[in-house]
Amino acid sequence: MGTALVRRYVLLGPIGRGGVSMVYQAVDAHSAENRAVKVLAPAMADSPRARGNVRREAMITDRLRHPSVPRVYDYGDAPLPDGTLLPYVVLELLNGIPLAVRLAGGPLPWREAVRIAATVADVLAVAHRRGVVHGDVRPDNVMVTRAGIKIIDFGLATSLDTPVPSGPGVARPADDVYALGVLLYEMVTGRSPYPGVRPGGMPAAVRLPALAPAPVLAVPGLPSAIADLCRACMAKRATDRPDSAAVALALCSIPDGGRAPAPAGRWHVPLAGV
Repeated sequence: MGTALVRRYVLLGPIGRGGVSMVYQAVDAHSAENRAVKVLAPAMADSPRARGNVRREAMITDRLRHPSVPRVYDYGDAPLPDGTLLPYVVLELLNGIPLAVRLAGGPLPWREAVRIAATVADVLAVAHRRGVVHGDVRPDNVMVTRAGIKIIDFGLATSLDTPVPSGPGVARPADDVYALGVLLYEMVTGRSPYPGVRPGGMPAAVRLPALAPAPVLAVPGLPSAIADLCRACMAKRATDRPDSAAVALALCSIPDGGRAPAPAGRWHVPLAGV
């Protein structure tokens, strides 16, 4: 394409499309480094909500500063020839594939699934500690890259800097934990816990109102601790789910086998039999 955004980022071509934005591969003319640039679609330029979402996603992503979250280099408003301003964000360019593509070929070896889930849990633990709920944890938003696992798309993320109201439709950290349980289930079984739904085919926001029954993970060789943890994450009542930090600690204790200390706190994972 060769279009220069704010006289700095040369757009080379589209690499992704969302509901209200486009993602381009670009070159930073100042550093000659490859970047990903997410720009609000011109058709949405008059939507205050869409404009605000792009800026909010940029600020939330930048705020996390986690090695498994794409780095934010820049964000702002880019002027079009007619004077319209479009919000944009410049991100680390990822070289990899979505986890959803891997799962299309069937389940993952359980050790790999645990490593991926542990990374996701660690990102969520940092996000929750900083008052952020991702809100859309699913295979499409987990990238398998040469640099490791990356969690992307904080477009539906919610900031909890202000007191959280109660009631339906309010994103909570426990909702991310539930979605992580679904993700782990899909990785070790190669299928969704929801009949007739492909892995990752149902957004987390849709899953939560119609929770699946406690899943049965009949996977040969799967340690019971993983099955127990997955079921705990998908507990029907949010208060019965572990927090993300406990999940991260439990998962990090599993891959090498053997006994490990249970996570500290109000909830623990039985690790015997791993």
